[in-house]
Amino acid sequence: MAEKQRRRRLFLALWPDDITRKKLADIQKKLGNNERLKTARPVVAANLHITMHFLGAVTEDVHAQLETMLCGVRAQACTLVIDRWGYFPRAKVLWLGASAAPGALTDLVEQSQTCIQACVDGYEQKRFVPHITLFRKARHPMEVDDFHPIEWDIDRFALVESVTHPEGPEYRVLKEWMLG
Repeated sequence: MAEKQRRRRLFLALWPDDITRKKLADIQKKLGNNERLKTARPVVAANLHITMHFLGAVTEDVHAQLETMLCGVRAQACTLVIDRWGYFPRAKVLWLGASAAPGALTDLVEQSQTCIQACVDGYEQKRFVPHITLFRKARHPMEVDDFHPIEWDIDRFALVESVTHPEGPEYRVLKEWMLG
């Protein structure tokens, strides 16, 4: 009988550089003063990111195959302007996002999706909405004070593992690929 392979919860993400992460965390801190967000759970600053694809639990074989395939992605670097906020009522999530995604980012999402579909049976991509979750278990804030848009220079993407701990998730970047 074959030995059961260990599985890892993986996703592909846009992982911000330290300067962009600090700007996002500063907006999050400011928004945390909103009375309706006082009981919400802020996402730990180290975990702020944009998910491109959530793969779920995959075997080490799939993980290795996917890393190899992703080396063939040839997308261009681009700038994403984080200029709006939103609220997902069902998930009770407050987020920051972009009014428009540059074509280079759409191309990256499509190329990486093709790699995933070659490795993960039945993978289906939900509509890509570039956003950064700031608060979970949030009430709708009704209004959010204006914030200065953040220009995020996207020059890489990452394969990330989600590890669950009693105090919350930890995201570990396993590998990054630079964009042209």
